[in-house]
Amino acid sequence: MRAFHCGCDSSLYFANDRCLSCGAAVAFDPVQLAMRPVAHEDQPCANRHTYGTCNWLATTPGATLCDACRLTEVVPDLSAPRRLALYYTVEKAKRRLLYSLLAFGLPLTARADSPCGLAFHILADARVEAQNADALPEDAVITGHLDGCITINLLEADPALREQVRTALNEPYRTVLGHFRHESGHYYWQRLVTGAARAMFRETFGDERQPYAECLARHYRDGPPPTWPEEYVCAYAACHPLEDFAECWAHYLHIVDTLETAATAGVGVCGRPLRNPFAAPPDAFDETLADWQRLATPLNDLNRSLGLDDAYPFALPPPVVDKLRFVHNLIADAPRPPAP
Repeated sequence: MRAFHCGCDSSLYFANDRCLSCGAAVAFDPVQLAMRPVAHEDQPCANRHTYGTCNWLATTPGATLCDACRLTEVVPDLSAPRRLALYYTVEKAKRRLLYSLLAFGLPLTARADSPCGLAFHILADARVEAQNADALPEDAVITGHLDGCITINLLEADPALREQVRTALNEPYRTVLGHFRHESGHYYWQRLVTGAARAMFRETFGDERQPYAECLARHYRDGPPPTWPEEYVCAYAACHPLEDFAECWAHYLHIVDTLETAATAGVGVCGRPLRNPFAAPPDAFDETLADWQRLATPLNDLNRSLGLDDAYPFALPPPVVDKLRFVHNLIADAPRPPAP
């Protein structure tokens, strides 16, 4: 995420709807990819006033919702303050994903506008009310992707409930933003991995035509193969080539977003400044990965100094680097929508 500043030269954060220094009303402009003061002629998203959950501008002609909120087709019951707070957390993570997709210039349309468009369903089940993630209710919401629709369980926004699930599944990392990035990988696999890219995908990740349900059941029954750290970015990625791709897609987004944040803040490692991957040429994957490997170690060390878990508890063996390179090239070669 790039650095943003108000007209008074104070820092603005991506979720701000007001400058904390001068008090000016601000919003994110998805056309300019910039935080800026709200002008008289601007149309703030209706959810800015209805729920207080959005700080984007509505830039589609005739729309009262911003392009981010238009993607959310199903909203949970928000009558309780706690549910509204959780929903706000989910929407913040979703907008951060969308920022990266827009910065890449990837095709991004609402399913309401195109059959191959994207949609989000934010749902809640009984675990949110019980505040217990252990007992699976009959109305259990499963976070996932199906034909352009990404479903996110509201309980993932509750740190205590999310930690219960993370511990039960023995995962080193679980965040709302991580879910959005992972599921968006499934969506873009359908949109971008076609033709010659499909053959290259199978060479790199394996044959996605393996029976998905059987592979997933085997993973949860038997666990990953003992050699998974040599070939996969995480244990879950070993269960099926499609999950492997989605994990690598998510990790690539982790890497470039963090590097952009560091680069635009002027962070350097060992006296060398970090480069903004969004401003790098398409053939700069090796340089981007080298920057990430230089940054990840001190990033984890900083967390340990604060008594926190590693910010990035993963290793990148050579086969994973090849997979990340595939994701990088796939994004670089993706068709771009016409400029507004």
